[in-house]
Amino acid sequence: MKTEYYLLIIILVLFSCTNKPNSVGIVTENGTSAETNKTSDYSETRNAYFGDVHIHTSWSFDAFIYNVRTTPDDAYRFAKGASIPHVSGKMIQLQRPLDFMAVSDHSEYMGVMIQMSDDQNPLSKLEIAKRIDSQDPVVSRKAFGELGTGIATNAPNLSLIKKEDLQSTWAEMVASAERHNDPGKFTTFPAYEWTSSPGVNDAEPEYARNLHRNVIFKGSKVPGLPFSSFDSQHPEDLWKWMETQRANGIELLAIPHNGNISDGKMYALESSNGLALDLEYAQTRMRNEPINEVLQIKGQSMVHPDLSPNDEFANFEIYQHTLGRGEPRKQSKPSGSFVRDALKNGLALEQSIGGNPFQFGFIGSTDGHNGASNQEEDNNVGKSGLQDPSPEIRMADNPASSRNRQTSVGGIAGVWARENTREAIFEAFETKEVFATSGPRIKVRFFGGWNLSTIDFEKTDWLDEAYAKGVPMGSNLRSENSQNSAAPTFIVLAVKDVDGANLDRIQIVKGWVDKAGQTNEKIFNVTWSDLRTIDDEGKLARVGNSVDLTNATYTNDIGAVSLQTLWTDPEFDAEFPAFYYLRVLEIPTPRWTTYDAVALGVDLPSEVAPTIQERAWSSPIWYTP
Repeated sequence: MKTEYYLLIIILVLFSCTNKPNSVGIVTENGTSAETNKTSDYSETRNAYFGDVHIHTSWSFDAFIYNVRTTPDDAYRFAKGASIPHVSGKMIQLQRPLDFMAVSDHSEYMGVMIQMSDDQNPLSKLEIAKRIDSQDPVVSRKAFGELGTGIATNAPNLSLIKKEDLQSTWAEMVASAERHNDPGKFTTFPAYEWTSSPGVNDAEPEYARNLHRNVIFKGSKVPGLPFSSFDSQHPEDLWKWMETQRANGIELLAIPHNGNISDGKMYALESSNGLALDLEYAQTRMRNEPINEVLQIKGQSMVHPDLSPNDEFANFEIYQHTLGRGEPRKQSKPSGSFVRDALKNGLALEQSIGGNPFQFGFIGSTDGHNGASNQEEDNNVGKSGLQDPSPEIRMADNPASSRNRQTSVGGIAGVWARENTREAIFEAFETKEVFATSGPRIKVRFFGGWNLSTIDFEKTDWLDEAYAKGVPMGSNLRSENSQNSAAPTFIVLAVKDVDGANLDRIQIVKGWVDKAGQTNEKIFNVTWSDLRTIDDEGKLARVGNSVDLTNATYTNDIGAVSLQTLWTDPEFDAEFPAFYYLRVLEIPTPRWTTYDAVALGVDLPSEVAPTIQERAWSSPIWYTP
């Protein structure tokens, strides 16, 4: 293990040597250079930063329901490494701080529950407040249920959405982000969640389809009030509002999440009003939603086995329970709900309408509802207060606990940015030079171009050459930039989490449209560990498994510290549009449910696999003829 650890340190040092700081002059207290106004870690070839832009506190009504009392300030302190109180009565703490965060409490009833619980606040005198605070759990649950159904049916309790109350709450949300923003050390963004959850029909309001977006503001210049789903349930109306804010000098973007439980609506081939998609729709959507959150506590939205039956790794953290109440939950339809399918459909749409509404980059986040950004399998603190705060509750024998065992711990957002500031990280969001992981801090790099075949990873300036001669993840490769019909070369690289598991393999996922107008996909194993070989069908043997299920441990005796290669598509056809993205797999490790079961000395749960192959996804590179 010592040899492996020292090798990793050497690789990380070499990796960081390519990220040469360019700042000069005296470094000031806020971490910026007095001479250049750049932070001390500034690098033209980008640094990897890890964060979470999807966190809820007691200011979200659905967190307050489960006795969560943390504040936005608590969430930011937790992300920076401090311990905060947990609903279990314990103090909780991340094993490693994050680099950036956005607290994104729901705009619908933002802060209202906390205010109603304050005897000095006028909202506490309302009839709904008295019922919510009732000692009779049946009365209280019914009152909460009315508010939840009101969100799904766009029928708010008007006494709880008075403009002056919402303005003051939103102003304090922004002020909290301002208090914790520390350029060069820790970046925050004012944010909120727009919570559109339309039901199938009025007869089934409990069957809610997830169309949620997190709205992220670049800086402290924000509107006086968020646009909520009470203003409109339609994403197109949200985008119109965002365009108005942008015209007023307010920079912002929206990040969709949990397409997997949208029942086919997140990536539908029609608008939310049932209209055919056109060029204006595609351009408007991509201007406002350059990235998508593809994994969080409610599972991953990348790929489903029913849509990609030939993908041996598609059955990963599948969660299809729709929003709402009652058991059993209705299941979300896969078609129109997953990213890879959307990427393929986007290629086809570009051929027919002249624009691609699904040309977005990937991030992960958590969607934790207890103020805690929870991504660590061996440090699970739950996601919803009293619903799942302890191993005993999470392993209980009841439908709700069984469903919760199917949730993930949470993902993480990776960005390649010049420095840890709002300006640099927001630029990475806009250019899509971002990547998602299922929790580990795997570093992933991906470039494409027609002049990259001579890249030498041994040279310290190879990244300068990659940026100069190619394009990074999130970008377009256009045929006019090629002197012939030759296939482009892709730079593929991943480095393991310094505190995590070794890497199994890197795959390239390709999607394309053929001459018949049909969409296709194929997965290529491009580099891997442990001297394995590809068989005649292009398959690579499993890496093995070092997990000891009796005590929830694993070893890094298999796998690799880093993987890298140059790759050229052997089936490239310059005539047809395509996308490419990386999927990086770790070796198997214990899933959080296994850690809980071993801690309690109980049988491993049957709903989920005992091990997990954590992974990362780069944003795509698109090829356009």
